[in-house]
Amino acid sequence: MNSNPFADPFAINYAPVRTEDEPVQPAANRGTTGTSDDFNPFANQSNVAPAPTHQGASGLGGGATVTMSDELFRKQEELERKSQELRQREEELNRRQQQQQNMNTGAHANTSQRPHNWPPLPAFIPIEPCFYQDIEVEIPVQFQKTVTVVYYVFLIYVLALTVNVVASMFYMIFAKGPVGQLLLAIIQLCLFSPCSFLFWFRPVYKAFRNDSSFNFMVFFFVLFFHSLFTLVQTLGVSSYACGWINTIETFGVSVPVALIMLLSALCFTAALAGMVYALLRVHKLYRGSGFSIDKARQEFTNGVMADRNVQAAASAATTAAAGAAFQQATQGRF
Repeated sequence: MNSNPFADPFAINYAPVRTEDEPVQPAANRGTTGTSDDFNPFANQSNVAPAPTHQGASGLGGGATVTMSDELFRKQEELERKSQELRQREEELNRRQQQQQNMNTGAHANTSQRPHNWPPLPAFIPIEPCFYQDIEVEIPVQFQKTVTVVYYVFLIYVLALTVNVVASMFYMIFAKGPVGQLLLAIIQLCLFSPCSFLFWFRPVYKAFRNDSSFNFMVFFFVLFFHSLFTLVQTLGVSSYACGWINTIETFGVSVPVALIMLLSALCFTAALAGMVYALLRVHKLYRGSGFSIDKARQEFTNGVMADRNVQAAASAATTAAAGAAFQQATQGRF
């Protein structure tokens, strides 16, 4: 028998049966199909390709490095582009601020060089305008509407004073009204029209133009008391003006005259309502813009009290008062 005592019995029993026509395969080509006695576990080690673990890892690592480098480069370019855009925006903002400051400085510097245009008097009146006033040029855009409203309130009050003169004249002629009321109406028109412009409209105009807390304080103080005065005119107390009280009384004497006086009362009422509205609106802007009494006091100290003429006048007044007190104190001794 040619049986191998060390052969695998299963390999022998289940080995394929070779026919006579089937060619015999060489031993080198029966690596996996032959029996276990022909198998050499170390024979095909050189033919087995090494595991591509190291090469694959190195290949993946190189690709990741390149990807990270591209990503960092792209982020750096994006940051540089954003930084350049921010610099351009900052330069544009600074340029606009500089232009605005130059315009404001030039406007303030050229105010004295511009021709005065207010009040707009006719050419035949031998009086020249006293002020230069242009809300669209001198007032910032966000405050132009407010200043325009205050200016319209001033015009309504002047209109009320004018109508009051006419109504007082008709009241005196046709309803036996007092002569003193007509004279007082004329005095009010000639006195309060320029005073209203100088003491509460012009301060609020300069307050918004120069960003001045002191002028705001002047506006609030003067217009508040002027509103109380206008309330008396609106009511028509003691024949002070053609208001509601004497207008209602005149309806029993002359209806046409009472209607003219009613127009005066309505104008005073509109002026009073406009003054209250102007006070509230300007005060709202004043509180929202960060102004305060301390800032107004500082502006007054640095502006008015720092002026040489004011200092000279104050020094002269102090010297005169001290001299008068000294003379009065020493007069009884000698």
